[in-house]
This record gives sequence, C-alpha cells and structure tokens, in this order.
Amino acid sequence: MSRMRADLARAAVDARPTPRLYFADFGRANRNLGIEGARGAYVSEPPREGTRPRLSIASPCFNEADGIASVIEDWNRILDGLPFESEIVVCNDGSTDSTLEILQGLARRLPRLQVVSLAKNGGYGRALSAALNATRGDFVATIDSDGQFDLADVPHLLAVAETGECQLVTGYRRQKQDTRVRVFANKGLHWLVRLMFGVSLRDTNCAIKVARADVLRGMPIEAASWATPTEICLRSHARGHVIREVPVEHRLRPTGHSKIRTFGAAWGFVRYLAYMRLKLHLYRTGILNQP
Repeated sequence: MSRMRADLARAAVDARPTPRLYFADFGRANRNLGIEGARGAYVSEPPREGTRPRLSIASPCFNEADGIASVIEDWNRILDGLPFESEIVVCNDGSTDSTLEILQGLARRLPRLQVVSLAKNGGYGRALSAALNATRGDFVATIDSDGQFDLADVPHLLAVAETGECQLVTGYRRQKQDTRVRVFANKGLHWLVRLMFGVSLRDTNCAIKVARADVLRGMPIEAASWATPTEICLRSHARGHVIREVPVEHRLRPTGHSKIRTFGAAWGFVRYLAYMRLKLHLYRTGILNQP
C-alpha cells in the first residue's frame, strides 16, 4: 500500500508542468541566425497543436529580470480581452541574470506564452528573428520587452493590416520618452534614413510593427542592435511593400536600464545604413537575389 501511495505521489509530481527546453530546428531561419540545425536555439515547449492563433506577439528579451514578469502579465491581460486566439513568443537572448528562469515560470502558468532561448547573446536582431520564426499566427506583431511600448496599441495596427491595403503597419511614437541625447540622436538618424533611402515614414525605428506572418516570418535580419526595426522597414520598402503608420504611446522604462550606449549605437547605426544602401543598390541592379 505504501509503495502504491509513493507511485501515485511520483506520478502527480511528474504530471506538473515543467519548464522543459526542446531543441528547435527553424531550418533556413536558423541559418540566417548563424545557427547550424538546432544548435543554440531552444523553445520552451514543442509546437502546440490545435487552433492556429490569429495573432502572434514576438519579442526579444535580454537581462530584463526586474520587469519582465509584469510586462508579460500585462500583455496576457490585454490579449485575454481580444475576441480571437493569440500567442506570445519571447526570445531570451542569452541573459546572464534570472530572466530565463522567470520566463519559464511564467510559461507554466500562461498557456499562450512560448519561450525561445539562445545559448549566447547575439543581439536584438538575432533574438527577434528567433522569436518571429517560432510564431504560428496569421499575423505577427513585434514589440520590445522593456515595458516602454503598450501592447494595447497593437490591435489598432492589426485592424489596419487586416484591410489588406498594405503589407506592413508600423507604429510611430507620438512623443519619444527618453533622454534628450537619445531623442536628438533618433531624430538625426531618422532624417538620415529618409535622405539615404527615400522612405517617407515618421518613425522607421519604432519597435511596434504588425504584418501578415509571411511578410515577417523568415525575413533575414542582419542588424544586431538598435537598427533592427529600421531594417524591417527598409527591406519591406525595397520589396515594394506598402507601409502604413499608426500612432502609438511611448513610455519611460519602468524598471532596469537600457542596454544601448547612445554614441556607440548611433555610430553603428550610421555604418549599418551605409551597408544597407550598398546592399539594396546591388539588389536593384540584379547582383543580389533579395534585399
């Protein structure tokens, strides 16, 4: 009898959800990330079966232990109020704090949360690519995980995307909440983007974007850091996509601190723009197959 009770207790423990990590083979997407096969990228659970989500939220995350729980809980509350299936896919970008453990704990409680983890920090673009390529929704939204953007804005962008009149919907910040130096740097770099590429958008580097999954999922993203949202706009523009803008809120970071070093990031942004200008020229002249 005691042995039976022990077996039942062990079975109950085994039945509890655990934050297991499975190898995830994203195929071509992994090669874009510099990952051979499945090595280096893990996903909290194997792909779920059942109804495909209407909307997927994709977000990179690095060393956000102080605030990631409240951000994900807020996202989950907002998505609970939508009249369709949705999911959240967060990529832990090799965090060195307890971010991954917190995400795993949240994944136990929140069925719509899926966690992808990269063994080593690879930068914003690599982490966002991994998150995007693990999504299953008809539409995909990108957003930062630091709490500066409000997920409640995403349904407004989704409504525009669902009209089918454009391929990409990007937010523009009504008022950027940051230091004066960063606000000035962002305006200067935005002016440079318009001058170099003829992209007449108000805020190419806004992190909130929504598009049909086939537009964003599998898109090669080469920028490592700050320029990632701009790269998405530039690649879409080069492919002839129609891009629409919707105003969004931008808030002060509630916890933690930015990983961006303003002057170094700005100089890297400028060099990246020079690289993209050359690459898009080679694409338009037929030397490259895709932008």
